[in-house]
Amino acid sequence: MSQAFHFSPRPNRAHEIHWNAWGPEAFARAQAEDKPILLALSAVWCHWCHVMDETTYSTAAVIGAINDNFVPVRVDNDHRPDVNARYNMGGWPTTAFLMPGGETITGTTYVPPEQMEPLLARVLAFYHERKGEIRERLAAEPAVALAGAPAGAALGAAIVERVMDAVTELYDPAYGGFGTAPKFPMTDALELLLTQWQRTREPRLRTMLEKSLYGMADHGLYDHVEGGWFRYSTDREWRVPHFEKMSEDHAGLLRVNARYARATADVHLRERVASATSWLMSTLYDESSGLFGGSQDADEHYYALSLEERRATAAPYVDRTAYTNWTAALAGALFEVAPLLEDATLTRRALRALDVLWERMCDGHGLLYHVLESGGRPQTRGLLTDQTALLRALLDAHAATGEARMLARAEQLADEIVAVLAAKQGGFYDRVPEDGALGFLAVPDRPLAENAALADSLLRLSALTDRPDLRERGLETLLLFAHGYEKIGAFAAPYALAVMRALTPPATVTIITGPDAAAATSLRAAAATSLRAAATTVRLSDPLLDVRTLDASAQRERVERSGYRAEGPAVAYVCVGATCAAPAHTAHALTAAYAMLTGASAPIP
Repeated sequence: MSQAFHFSPRPNRAHEIHWNAWGPEAFARAQAEDKPILLALSAVWCHWCHVMDETTYSTAAVIGAINDNFVPVRVDNDHRPDVNARYNMGGWPTTAFLMPGGETITGTTYVPPEQMEPLLARVLAFYHERKGEIRERLAAEPAVALAGAPAGAALGAAIVERVMDAVTELYDPAYGGFGTAPKFPMTDALELLLTQWQRTREPRLRTMLEKSLYGMADHGLYDHVEGGWFRYSTDREWRVPHFEKMSEDHAGLLRVNARYARATADVHLRERVASATSWLMSTLYDESSGLFGGSQDADEHYYALSLEERRATAAPYVDRTAYTNWTAALAGALFEVAPLLEDATLTRRALRALDVLWERMCDGHGLLYHVLESGGRPQTRGLLTDQTALLRALLDAHAATGEARMLARAEQLADEIVAVLAAKQGGFYDRVPEDGALGFLAVPDRPLAENAALADSLLRLSALTDRPDLRERGLETLLLFAHGYEKIGAFAAPYALAVMRALTPPATVTIITGPDAAAATSLRAAAATSLRAAATTVRLSDPLLDVRTLDASAQRERVERSGYRAEGPAVAYVCVGATCAAPAHTAHALTAAYAMLTGASAPIP
């Protein structure tokens, strides 16, 4: 069974432990043999997980004690984020000890070899001496009941202001970024800053953005040889990184850097986006599958080498496993990167990635599986993180390309999410509820970040499909967290972004196309570039603007239902709330219509 698990790429004996996968067999064995479970949460890219494999889990006495007295279960965080969310003890690796039913006895993170053997002995003694008492206490505990929206809950500008205050308080004015050390990119907070700056043009927000983005681009967090960002900095100054590279991080960093570079014509950050994208496409992108791998391992020695030295050295291990949420997020980011780099190939690859996810990872009803290993079959169905990431990417794809199938899929996916993952008390579960769920997977969870991101997409989709029911569902979801978001401070940035959209009259550009594809492309480019980015002749537009494209012949019913008329090769209607400007047939006319409607300065011909 051990060969199914990923261990450190360096010599180790961790495979000698009789690891079990998370599943009913492991729990049944623990019950039958009356043994506690040792749950090891690791990750392919995790440096200290590798160290623990090479040291603690390679110590003969530890191997023997675990095999004799515990049921060892090994879970990869990237494969099972739902398990990780319920059992992580503060980092990777997590070393958790569980009752045979999955309840936590105790746990910690990395355990060095000299401490592991006595820890195993203490846990085993505690289990055998106190298991009856523990089981009685667990049986007496009431079942977890989810609450609905708090009484008097309301959405208001104060929510955005409070989260902005939390972001500002955490901001490091000396080196940029947030906090001290270790320092992570925190791309959600950066995206909130960027969106608020694009709406207000407040100088201090631009200063915070530039100092943060330049800090990450110009020092040790960035790989100046091959391109791309490392996962985090161990110091405040961004000089000493932790060397793994993650597709998840690149999705957020590429999106924010590309948006900012487009909005300011920043040549330096454009170069960083270009080199990071080059690394991404050469290292994590799989041309044969059309999907992205998950990560590249940390290797301090390798990343200290020059380009020529690296060419003569084996590169760190790359996890070729495709994860739906990360691939979708990367595809969505590429719709921002492609126009910045004027590279249509990136748009085509992003569209292909979304097509492949839809064709290979859907369950037949519209919900996504989470993980696809090379040569394998999709696994782990119905995680909210995957549905949310794909829904956003589909909306981004339609806005950028006008592809009708992307908007149709977004609507289908949203309906399936509501049908299967919606909680009766409001909001959405992080995984499909199931009878007989193991351990704490039976405990329902409605994570704020994923719920906020989903609500944001539902608000967008409502405006693009004339579906007020989707807007109502999004608002209900946001109300659920109106009295709890402050507890997580700056990490509530996704919630603030969604509330910002909820409080803002929907701004949309609807393009009705005829047989002339070029005319529609020109109008879509105007909507995506002139309105969403900076222009010297027009003030910064609302970054919450969304664009939809309707084909007058293929989507006649939807065009008629929208109330717009098809005129000529292509026509665009820009609306803010219930107010629409005159129809526009050229890019200049569209920009002028937007300026007139919003009170922006009129463009110069």
